[in-house]
Amino acid sequence: MRQPYVVRKVSKRTGATRYTGMYYDRTETPRSAGTYDNELEALTAARREQNRRESGVLGEMTLAQRRAMTFEEFWPVFQRHHRVEPNTMQTYFGTWINHVRPYLKADRVATIDSARAIQYFTWLAEAGQTVNTRRSCRTVLSAMIALSIRLGYRSDNPVRGLNVGKQSAHKNIKVINETVFWELCDKLPLPTQRLFAEYIISSGVRFCEAISFQEGDLDYDTGMLKVCRSTVEVAQQFHPTGGRFVTRPYTKNGEHRRFKIGRPLVEKIRAHVQEHGLKTDDLIFPVRLFKPDTAWVNLPRCTEEEMQAAAKTGFISPVTGARVTHTKVSTYRKHGCRCGPCVQAFRDYRSAYRVQAMARKGKVARQRVRRDGNDYLASSEWSTMWIPARRAVGVDITPYQLRHSHASLLLAHGVPLPDVQARLGHHDLTSTTHYVWALAEESEAAATTMNVLLGYEAKQPDPQEAMLARMERMMNRMQAMIDPPLARRIAAESSTSRPDLHLVTDTLTAMQIPTGN
Repeated sequence: MRQPYVVRKVSKRTGATRYTGMYYDRTETPRSAGTYDNELEALTAARREQNRRESGVLGEMTLAQRRAMTFEEFWPVFQRHHRVEPNTMQTYFGTWINHVRPYLKADRVATIDSARAIQYFTWLAEAGQTVNTRRSCRTVLSAMIALSIRLGYRSDNPVRGLNVGKQSAHKNIKVINETVFWELCDKLPLPTQRLFAEYIISSGVRFCEAISFQEGDLDYDTGMLKVCRSTVEVAQQFHPTGGRFVTRPYTKNGEHRRFKIGRPLVEKIRAHVQEHGLKTDDLIFPVRLFKPDTAWVNLPRCTEEEMQAAAKTGFISPVTGARVTHTKVSTYRKHGCRCGPCVQAFRDYRSAYRVQAMARKGKVARQRVRRDGNDYLASSEWSTMWIPARRAVGVDITPYQLRHSHASLLLAHGVPLPDVQARLGHHDLTSTTHYVWALAEESEAAATTMNVLLGYEAKQPDPQEAMLARMERMMNRMQAMIDPPLARRIAAESSTSRPDLHLVTDTLTAMQIPTGN
């Protein structure tokens, strides 16, 4: 723990000198212990506050100190000792800073009661906060009070179970079919990007599970995929070692799962691994493979025919008065042409020059790659690749909704609900049934029935009933064509060996004509 110190402040208006005692809390954040006229008094106050934080974490404070602790003073204790995932604590921190601290930072943890809690949530509602925000505030506040109960600061939790309003309805599940998906893939510029999107929609894994996919998780012979880890991105202050990504040896629901994927996708992943020389425990989709060798590949590019046609045309330079042609670097730099072919030629030249410069230094250059040493793909980076493709196709679907599309496509084609639940990794079958409701929303059966009942449309005959009606008409025509006495005489000649006689007999029986046998 870092030592307390004193900050000297001089008033610009009066010229007086005052001293502020500073100490560090459990998160190594500097805090003020108050401003005093004497430097020794300020340092003593800072040391007293820091000693109180260090000794009071495990409930060693006196009863008076516990009753005097405010929520703002208790937050460092809660942040250090409340056992949740780093990304969950990051969410808690955002709720605390934005919605809890502005209202309750000066309230004491030991004395807050139900009336004060109800008043707080009334303030949130009057401030226009949504029900989901109020539920998040209740979760954070209840967790803080629950920890204070365990540390002996109080004995009851007035926030738990408090009504904060009716829960908001779930957002509608948006899905795409296989045709739209392949159109989206065609708009992604790199093969790794297309394979990553295909892997998500084919397996239905979450994004945090997809970026954790390692060599060795897929059995190429049987096609069995093992989903056994997940990676989340957190701020540095919430990371256990100050990093950026936290990899957990389990999935979101805390378990592992195994299922089979299609042979074509297995072969594509195998070829991807061999092409890039990935070894066991290497990431299948590292971020460096999502970044192009040239920084301009994600921008609109001219076709080869357009570049050749532009190279055959020219114009009079406004700088030199000479006639120059397009698709040259000098045309862009010296003569100021900003047409598409000239801009593309200049960009490609700059990218190639940078690669060569790095090669002369013995390094491999790859443009726009993260330099923090992490090889995981961030969700924001994937969105920058996905959103242009989505806009080009004209559909409004997020990367996570590829997982929704996976489940909906399976259910629409008759895959049993428990099988879909096992692939998605849902604990409860209720979560999987949301996709059934999504399919029911798009069903036209009810709307078609109402159109028929109201006379907007003619009723379409049932296929089975239509087939039976056609068979009945055929039998009536056959009965009208065959003379009954003749048919009985032919059937009575059983002594004549005819291999097709049973066909006549079966037809007469179906038409209810006696054969005489």
